[in-house]
This record gives sequence, C-alpha cells and structure tokens, in this order.
Amino acid sequence: MERPELWEWLSKEVMGEKGVVMLIGAPDTGKTTLCHFLISQALRQGIRTAYVDGDIGQSVIGPPTTLGMALLEEPPEDFSHLPWDLLYFIGSSSPARHLLPVAVGLKRLVDKAKEKGAELIVVDTTGLVAGEVGFELKFYKMELLRPQALIALQRQDELEHILKGCRGREGVSLYVLPPSEGVVPRSPERRREYRQRRFEEYFKGGRKVEVDVERTVVIDPAFPLLKLGEDGGRLVGRLLGLNDGQFFTLGLGIWEGIDEGKAYIYTPLEETEAVRFLQLGHITLRRG
Repeated sequence: MERPELWEWLSKEVMGEKGVVMLIGAPDTGKTTLCHFLISQALRQGIRTAYVDGDIGQSVIGPPTTLGMALLEEPPEDFSHLPWDLLYFIGSSSPARHLLPVAVGLKRLVDKAKEKGAELIVVDTTGLVAGEVGFELKFYKMELLRPQALIALQRQDELEHILKGCRGREGVSLYVLPPSEGVVPRSPERRREYRQRRFEEYFKGGRKVEVDVERTVVIDPAFPLLKLGEDGGRLVGRLLGLNDGQFFTLGLGIWEGIDEGKAYIYTPLEETEAVRFLQLGHITLRRG
C-alpha cells in the first residue's frame, strides 16, 4: 500500500503530541496499516511506543477474541505475528454484545502501557461504527481512553454521528482522513478464514493440562449464576482465557471436561501455576 504524503504529515503531528492515539473507521479503510506506519515512524525517531490492538476479530497481537498490547523497541519487519506483553480475553470475535468488556480491557491495557513507560500509545479498533452500537462503543471508548489524538478514516459521512461529540473537544486533536486507495476489501469469508488460521497457529503443539478448580475461579459470563458441575457437558469445546491474579490473560484454552475437582483444558500454555481465573468465552472451537 502506498504511503501518501498526508500520512507523513500526520506522523509528525502525532509524534509531536505523543500520548494516546486512537484510530477509528469502518471495515477496509486501512486503520491497521496506518497504525503500523505511525508506529514504525515513531520507533525510528526513538519514541518508546506501545501498540494496543483492539480488533478482536482480526487481531495481529495475540489470537482472535483477545485484546493485546505490545511494547516495541524497534520497527518490526513483520507486524502479523507480534509477540505480546499483555492480553485481555473477551471471548468473542465481535464486540457487538460485549461493549463493556472491550472498553474496560482497552483501558487496562493502555494504563499498563503508560506504567511501562510508553510515550506514544497507538490504539487500533474494530470496524464496528454503524448505528447506536457503533456510537456507544467508539464514543465511550474515547471517554475512557482520553486520547490526545483521534484519527478517523472516513469515506463519506459514516462516522459523523461519532465525531460530532469530538469536534471542539478540549485536549484532543481530531484528524479526519480519507481511506487509502490501496485498501483491498476482505470479504466475511476471508475474515473467517483469517480467524481460523490464527486459532490453528495458536493451538498448534498444545496439550491437555489439569487445573485444580479448588484454587481457581471459573467465570462463565453467559451463565454467571450456574454452578460449576451443573450441566457440565455444555462447556466442552468452549474457548476460555487462563487469567492471572490481575485478570490479564496468560493464554487461551479449550475446555475438555471436569472430574474430581480437576478441569481438563487443551492449551499451548506451558505453565499454569499462575492461573487464578478460568474465564469461559462465548464461542466453541473444535480441536483439530
């Protein structure tokens, strides 16, 4: 994809402000590519930069269904498989029914990036911008993150219902840009294939592990009042996050069963000693 002169100008503006930079736009507008460009430019200038990936369906940091944060030291040669510093499990590939977890997770990752000394934090987001749901997700995400710069990639006026609450706001610079002409649209099928491939890559080489449910807390957001052991068969195949004591995600797993106080989980995570929460997701995966 070409790097228009407008991007060069934008990168200088962003690097001058530093702080949190949030990108929004409909699908196939080039948000992620612009994120990568801004990050690379900042790193070449010696700016300590964090990348927060909020696209739970087409993630590049961590597997799908997770939010990810990577603190970078130099421009990556390949952004497609970045090692992560932190993950936050959402458990779905769409934010539509999980607005609060997505907003909270992004806030926690941005706060951690600040704690770790990031001068510039670039936040990528999903393409969900339409209607009331898109407004609530993006507008209140901005309220939580309080970005110094908001970059909106807009074809016509599809973001105006969101942007009208940002124009003239104190403390935030708003940049409205057209999408790059080099964007290649991805069909829903291609997006599904991407998620499937990422899951396969992540779980390759996994193994079945035992987790003592006496020392962990099992959280099922879909059935929060149902006790563990009641209708246990419904959990088989459910994707889950293996979370630490701060509720950040150490790895993903697939629930395979429970017996005599032991949960059996298929996961590539090598060490489960630090796992304190088993957070069940909203999708089922077939292993193999």
